[in-house]
Amino acid sequence: MVHQLPIGAKDLLPLDVAQKRWIESRLQNVFQSWGYQRIITPTLERLETLTAGGTVQPESVIQLYGSGMDVLGLRPELTASIARAYAARLSREVTNCPQRLYYSANVFRRKSESGSPLLASLQEYYQSGVELLGGAGLLADGEILLLLAECLKQVELTNWQVILGDAGLTGTLIETFPSQYREKIRHCLAHLDRIQLENLEIPDAVKERALQLIDLRGRPQAVLARLSTFAWASELSNAINHVKSLVDLLESAGFANALVLDLSLVQTFDYYTGIVFEVVCENHVIAQGGRYDRLLGVYHPQGITYPSIGFCLNLEDLHQVLLTTLPQSTQTTDYLVVPCTPQATHLAFVHADQLRTSAERPSVELELAFRSEQLIRDYARSRGIKQIAWVRDGEAIALEKL
Repeated sequence: MVHQLPIGAKDLLPLDVAQKRWIESRLQNVFQSWGYQRIITPTLERLETLTAGGTVQPESVIQLYGSGMDVLGLRPELTASIARAYAARLSREVTNCPQRLYYSANVFRRKSESGSPLLASLQEYYQSGVELLGGAGLLADGEILLLLAECLKQVELTNWQVILGDAGLTGTLIETFPSQYREKIRHCLAHLDRIQLENLEIPDAVKERALQLIDLRGRPQAVLARLSTFAWASELSNAINHVKSLVDLLESAGFANALVLDLSLVQTFDYYTGIVFEVVCENHVIAQGGRYDRLLGVYHPQGITYPSIGFCLNLEDLHQVLLTTLPQSTQTTDYLVVPCTPQATHLAFVHADQLRTSAERPSVELELAFRSEQLIRDYARSRGIKQIAWVRDGEAIALEKL
C-alpha cells in the first residue's frame, strides 16, 4: 500500500527547511529590530472566531467538530486569532497601545475545484507577518509599509512592486451603486475582470462609473489626478488626502518606482477598513495586508475596538522567487567519529561528547555500523564531512582530514 499525503499538504525535507529558515530568520531579525514581539496562537479555533464577524466566509475554513459538538476550524489566516487573543487585553490607556506583534505559522484553506464544495481540497501555506494593534493614522500606515519594504530588502528580493489601495474608499464608491448591482461590480473589481464588467447587464450610466473605478490603477500621481476630475471625488476628500499623504511618504522614502496605486483593489478577507496593499514579484503575490479598525470590536466583551493594521508574507511564493539565491545545501557535519571495534564504542561516545562541548561547538556524527574504511570515507565525502576521528580501543584517536 502506498501512503500519500492529502492533496494540498506537503513535507518539508532538510533542504526545504534550511531555505525556509533562511527566509524566516531574516524576517524575524527585522521584526524584532522594529520592536515587534512574537505571538503564537492555536492552530484550531472556534469557527465563529475564524469567520471574524462574517467577514471571512465559512466555506474557506477547514471545519472540524470538537467536544459538545462545537464547530472548530483550522485557521485560514492569523489576524482574526491575534485580534481575538488581544481584544480583551487592550484598554484605552495610552500605555497599553500600540501592541507590536509578529508571527510565523502555517495556515489552512479550503480550495474549491470548479466551484463545487464537494470537490474542495485542503491547502496548507506558511506565513510570517506582523500586527500593529492600536496604531492609527499616517504614522502607523507608514510604519507598516516601510517595515514590509525592509523585510523585502533583507531577504534580497528585487524587482517587486507594492500595489496600494484603500478598502474604505473603494467600499464607499461601491456603495454609491444601486444595491442590486454592487456584488456583481465588486466581483469584477476583485478579479480585475474588465471584460466581464463590460458585459454585465446593467444600465449604461452605472457601467460607465464602474469602468471608471476599475481603471483607477497606475502611477499614483496620475491616478490621483484622474480621481480629482470625478464629480463624486469631493465627497471623499479626507480619504483621498490620506492616500495622497501616504504616497508622498513612500515616494520620499525612495519607493516611487515600486509603487502602484489601485483604487479598485479588493482583498479576499472583508474586514479591511482603510489602506490595503499587495506586493507582487514575477507573477507571485509575495505579501498582502491592510488596515482593520473594526475587527477587534468583534471579540471585545463590550464591543470596544482599536485601530489596527498588519501584513503577512507568503513564504511559498517568496521561496519560489528567491530560489536561486537561497542556500543550495544543508549544513554539513564537522566530524564523523568512528569506533573501529565493538570494544571502542564507549570511547567513541566519550570523544564525540568532548568534541560537541569544545569551544568551537562543532557538529558531530557517530558511525553506527562497522563498515569498511573505504565505505566510511565514501559516506563522509557524500555528506560533506571534512574530518574523521578513528577511535581504536586502547590507542590514540587518529584524526583524518578528507
